[in-house]
Amino acid sequence: MQASTQANTWNRKALLCSFETSRTQILLPALVLLLDIAFFSAGTAIVLLADSLLLKLLGTLVVSFAIVRLFLVGHDACHGSFFSSARLNAVCGRIAFLPSMTAFSLWEMGHNTAHHGFNNLKGRDQVWAPYSKAEFDALPGYRRALERLYRSGLGWGAYYLYEMWWKKLYFASQKEIGSSRRKYKFDSLLVTAFAAAWVSGVVYTAAATEQSASLLVVLAVVVPFLLWNGVIGFVVYLHHTNPGIAWFQNRHEWQRNRAYLTSTACVRFPWGIDRLMHNIMEHNAHHLNPGIPMFMLRAAQQVLRDRFPDLCDYRITPRTYMDVVQRCKLYDFANHQWLDFDGKVTARVTLANAVA
Repeated sequence: MQASTQANTWNRKALLCSFETSRTQILLPALVLLLDIAFFSAGTAIVLLADSLLLKLLGTLVVSFAIVRLFLVGHDACHGSFFSSARLNAVCGRIAFLPSMTAFSLWEMGHNTAHHGFNNLKGRDQVWAPYSKAEFDALPGYRRALERLYRSGLGWGAYYLYEMWWKKLYFASQKEIGSSRRKYKFDSLLVTAFAAAWVSGVVYTAAATEQSASLLVVLAVVVPFLLWNGVIGFVVYLHHTNPGIAWFQNRHEWQRNRAYLTSTACVRFPWGIDRLMHNIMEHNAHHLNPGIPMFMLRAAQQVLRDRFPDLCDYRITPRTYMDVVQRCKLYDFANHQWLDFDGKVTARVTLANAVA
């Protein structure tokens, strides 16, 4: 009874706030940013200067890896949790976002406000929001085909590239995001200027070294950008899609079930790969308090794991992943059930309002 009382009287802002103290550090975040820029530069140099195609492909992977890590630095900076200085976060966050061509202010509006403010609330959070059976059946044929692709288990890159980046994170229209501000256009122009300089530098190097410009642009720019979209689409899919995770249409029900904590997952990757991704997979802690820096998320997630053992926390394997893919196609919001595309119930979600 006492434990239940404690669970129902906890303060969201107070819990885990002690993990925010590392935001006062300047040196560690600066070193992390410089290290990831170095990875990006080294990978690009390998692609441009190596004689072996195999080495060039290795360089492509290094560039892709660096883009992912730099984006996650920008993600923390956009939350104001990377540096203690708001100005440093704004400047360095924009720099870190350049290789992923992410407009800082558009990401801030879509991610910080819409996603973190209303994660898993249909109509407010648009990231991997499932359709109901009736909504899916009413879609035009091409859009149903796209949804089948997106949720096929291999469509996360196509989803993020088109539904997120192209529509909402790069010169987003007022129709898509509901507003139009000068800073959105400025940040979109900023990443465009970087992309133009990036491609121009690759083409110039190709001419100077008598290599194929098309090959170098593909290996140094196009493939890393596409791989980056695939990785972030996959990561975000895992964060908020699982047979045990609920989605909501009713805001009061969403609030009652504290979806910011219960409707997200902590996912462990093999070989500690999740540790290389700046701890972004420690996602319950991140949604509970976005002010926790990446350096402290594992410790914060352990506090939540100890306090709320029923949170979605699992190690991904081919079997667990395919279970998610096969069962999480559509959602019955009234009865909280995952469905396949034919409307067959594949999983019944137990609402977790008692967790808090």
